[in-house]
Amino acid sequence: MNLELKGRLKLIADKVPECNTAADIGTDHAYLPIYLVKQGRCQRAVASDVRMGPVQVADRNITKYKLNEHIETRLGSGLETLKNGEADSIIIAGMGGTLVSELLEADTEKALSAKALILQPMNDLDIVRKWLYDHKFDIYDEELAAEGNKIYCVLAARYDGMDKKYQEFQLHVGGKLINNRDPLLLAYCEMKVRQINRVLGQLEDMEDNVRLFDYYNSLKKDYVKLISEL
Repeated sequence: MNLELKGRLKLIADKVPECNTAADIGTDHAYLPIYLVKQGRCQRAVASDVRMGPVQVADRNITKYKLNEHIETRLGSGLETLKNGEADSIIIAGMGGTLVSELLEADTEKALSAKALILQPMNDLDIVRKWLYDHKFDIYDEELAAEGNKIYCVLAARYDGMDKKYQEFQLHVGGKLINNRDPLLLAYCEMKVRQINRVLGQLEDMEDNVRLFDYYNSLKKDYVKLISEL
């Protein structure tokens, strides 16, 4: 029985390198670990979630695909469900960027020991990139995926111990997206400009908003400049 992934999930799976053990944090339905094991990308996997409901769904799907000997479910928050050095590749996808950063911060040693972190924040990518750079991770790959009218970014990072220098805008649009001329980058930047315009419109009606207004206005200019270069 085959499992086909599309869009965001397929891109996440494609970024996972061949490894012994992959961990899917916040697994929801365990489709990613099921796919990775069936494709031979990893030998075994851990599928964890903070809620019992998703763990039960994951258990049913793992049984459906007859992979109980290869995939283990665990109930708990973030990387605390993993043993030290257990996972070669750690996937954290489908949650806010602030939460992603908090989970990495809570178990930094486990993140450092992984050969790859595959991250797909739903928002606040600048917070995630800043955490990675400040903790001396190399973001060695980034790519965008479209689903309907939404565009998602998948980051692949690993610890290299090197200090990272970066400008503010590089936290919002990763250098790999620009250097690789990602096919969706123009649409992504245009989407971000629309979002910023809505924020600026709201700020105009607020008092004591000068600093925020200037920040978003400057960010908008950086996006517009990049759009003109694509």
